[in-house]
Amino acid sequence: MQYSIVSMTGYGQSIISSNKLTITVEMRSVNSRYLEIKFKMPPLWGELEDRIREIISSEISRGRVEINISAHHIESDSQVAIDWSLLESVKDAHKKIQDVFGLKEPLSFTDLLAVEGVLKVEKAQDDLEEIWILLEQAILDALNQLLAMRKSEGERLSSDIANRITYIKELVAELEKLSPIIVKEQQEKLSERVAELGVTLSEDRLEQEVALIVDKMSVTEELVRLKSHCDGFLEIMKEGERVGRKLDFLLQEMNREINTTGAKSSNLTISRLVVEIKSELEKIREQIQNIE
Repeated sequence: MQYSIVSMTGYGQSIISSNKLTITVEMRSVNSRYLEIKFKMPPLWGELEDRIREIISSEISRGRVEINISAHHIESDSQVAIDWSLLESVKDAHKKIQDVFGLKEPLSFTDLLAVEGVLKVEKAQDDLEEIWILLEQAILDALNQLLAMRKSEGERLSSDIANRITYIKELVAELEKLSPIIVKEQQEKLSERVAELGVTLSEDRLEQEVALIVDKMSVTEELVRLKSHCDGFLEIMKEGERVGRKLDFLLQEMNREINTTGAKSSNLTISRLVVEIKSELEKIREQIQNIE
């Protein structure tokens, strides 16, 4: 049977270069109740965040997505600027010193370079539209890898969960065979209680009391609903992506039914089956925490 659930765990990486720039994008996703997108990228590229968010949110509805973007300029995009005004001030100060102290030593090029602020390295402004052409492709490549991993992991989860649901249905079938034991237990307890109290009940009254117990202590309805929930669980898994919340809700209902079943009997065999089912449900719960 084919299921289409998607995991929230994935990873993708892309490296794209032009004649000016190399961009590296790393993308990771883990489970989260809602969609969270976190960035680590060059500060001057912050204006591009909204565009990236739009791409990610069009493909992912739940999970924490961490995006690490780094850039390496192949060609230098920096220029050296000279502070001419500062140079003129240095020149005037040197002449005054010469005049005051009668010095004749000339001002050298090395002396000028030693003055802080004379030379400034100015980085050229990034052209964000030009960068976006390259960055968008890197984002899409990394995202496609991440989505492929999420799908692959989802297939593995689907297989494991489906096997556990099938096993639970087998255990429920065993409980159905044993359910008359619960009624018999309660009937025996009633007879013992009546005997202890020394009360004499007519056969009709005893039958009425037993009927009430049967109605109250029967687990037939719980087991029918539990089987139905198992079938519904598998049907939801076939719906496709983004079913994590539905499965989580249905799992809570399944736990409620098996807890009620366990509370109605003290039979050791039944208790063991109940514990086994609860154990499988807990394992499934852990799995679906990672389903989108």
